[in-house]
Amino acid sequence: MVSDTVLRDTVEWLLSALGGQVSDSDLRAAFAPRLTARGDLATMIAADPRLAGFGEHPRRVVECRRHGRFAARAVVRAGEHLWELDVAVEEEPPHRIRSFTPRRAASGAVPWDQLADRLRGLDRRESDLPGTLAERVHHRLREAVDSGRIVGLACAINVRGATAHREFFGTGDLGTFQPLDPTSVFRVGSVAKTVTGLAVLQLAEAGVIDLRAPLTDYLTVPELVPADPGDRPPTVAELLLHRAGLSKDLAVRRSVLQQAGSLAEAAPRITLAWAPGSRPAYSNVGYELLGLLVEQCTGEPFADHAAREVLARHHIHGAVLSRPTPTATATATATLNGHELVADRLAPVTQTVDPYRAAGGMTADLASAVALADLLGQGVGPLGALSAHAAPAGPGRRFVPGAVLLDRPEGALVWRGGSTRGFTAELLAAAGGAVSVALLATTSPAEGLREAAADVLRDVSG
Repeated sequence: MVSDTVLRDTVEWLLSALGGQVSDSDLRAAFAPRLTARGDLATMIAADPRLAGFGEHPRRVVECRRHGRFAARAVVRAGEHLWELDVAVEEEPPHRIRSFTPRRAASGAVPWDQLADRLRGLDRRESDLPGTLAERVHHRLREAVDSGRIVGLACAINVRGATAHREFFGTGDLGTFQPLDPTSVFRVGSVAKTVTGLAVLQLAEAGVIDLRAPLTDYLTVPELVPADPGDRPPTVAELLLHRAGLSKDLAVRRSVLQQAGSLAEAAPRITLAWAPGSRPAYSNVGYELLGLLVEQCTGEPFADHAAREVLARHHIHGAVLSRPTPTATATATATLNGHELVADRLAPVTQTVDPYRAAGGMTADLASAVALADLLGQGVGPLGALSAHAAPAGPGRRFVPGAVLLDRPEGALVWRGGSTRGFTAELLAAAGGAVSVALLATTSPAEGLREAAADVLRDVSG
């Protein structure tokens, strides 16, 4: 654990860096490779319109508190604007910055304590669980909603494939306070990776794709430039398991990615951050490349192929993958409003951008989300035995295509989370599929939601 002093000093230094007061060489030295691998950080910071306020106004740390063993959350005032800044450092000295997330409170954001009572009047549930168990589930979810300042939360619990419990807390619209219900549609972010992973595995099972083959056997654009000239190209399996040598994101603005027809158009050349197979590193870019691979091998848009061969095949009808140009089908059911939480204040997210379609661009209703959780837990279809495709991802964690295996004393769990601005999704299932849980929230960040899903799963399984 790093000291509070180190965390506070890191926050103060980062504010100077975001304000353009740190040299390029000091920037490179202070950030971890997973960030510097994306490109020129100084240029990226200077070009990001969200960060302009840090350079234009005096900055003052209002509050800085520990947010984990190696992380801090600070409330910062820059001019008239209030910000929340999450900063995480590496475990080993010199404790380089491995991630940072700035969020600015919108003008007119409403304090949580002015909303909570009215939101609780919208809650409802329906359950076939035993009464005392249903009460325990309700209280654990209510605790997560209150502590996480979550505007709206939908929960479904499946037991042996049948829905045994559903709860709806709050709303998806602070303008109307319309309660959530089974028809509500949420953005689910990286849950889309589950669909992409299944699509690739199905093509491998059909003999169309060799998971051991280099990606470059199938896909030549974007061009993958090795970190060192002698490095081999990554295999398809390494992309599936986040071991392809790719950083999490590209040094390209999200709006540029959204406007481009494909990743290949936005970034025709991608330089790997390190040698393929050398380390696990979660990558949106890798799964977007897998989406292009599916298109190359099937000759049709990724969303069309995955909708038919993955979603429809498994009777998942309330999930929709995003496309370069929205279609009538994709927009037939309106997505809820998301909400961003900054310094205990909430405001609707008026702009939503899905820069990665195969890695994060999907909407789903609650029934579809819990069906995907079931699919992961049961090992249905091309997934087979999850452990056959597993690779280490850290203590007690293994990457599998489209998800993560969590090794627990009581047995393995399959987890897939997703977060996009204004929304958070958590899918969790017992390996074997006896019990699965889906939580969909209309707030980001939704702290503690994954832990709540694990507690509910454990309670229902026990």
